[in-house]
Amino acid sequence: MNVNSLITTALQPLIANPDIKTPTVAFGMYKGTAATYINFNHVDDRAVIYADNEPQIDVAIVQVHLFIPRTVNHMTLKKQIRSKLFKAGFTYPVVTTLEENDTDKFHIIFECEIEGNTESEVI
Repeated sequence: MNVNSLITTALQPLIANPDIKTPTVAFGMYKGTAATYINFNHVDDRAVIYADNEPQIDVAIVQVHLFIPRTVNHMTLKKQIRSKLFKAGFTYPVVTTLEENDTDKFHIIFECEIEGNTESEVI
């Protein structure tokens, strides 16, 4: 299960939408200059089902972060990200909205999980 690819593929259509102007979906820290961007990280990744002393099913918990200027109405984009993650097979994301005074941005965190075959099963 390639979680990074799942997230990027799920959120890629948002980038193509000229009304949203989200230039990138990046794993880890985003170092660009865009006013609005999405990055994501792994919180936890563990095997949850074993058979014959081998892990069979993994669960990955991820956080997807939307950074958007406070002057922009973020509600539509927030709903789209939540929906796209859910449709990609993730649990329905729990959303936390923070305000960052130093950057004058909303920092919206989507936390969700997905389960799938372990890497050992794929190899």
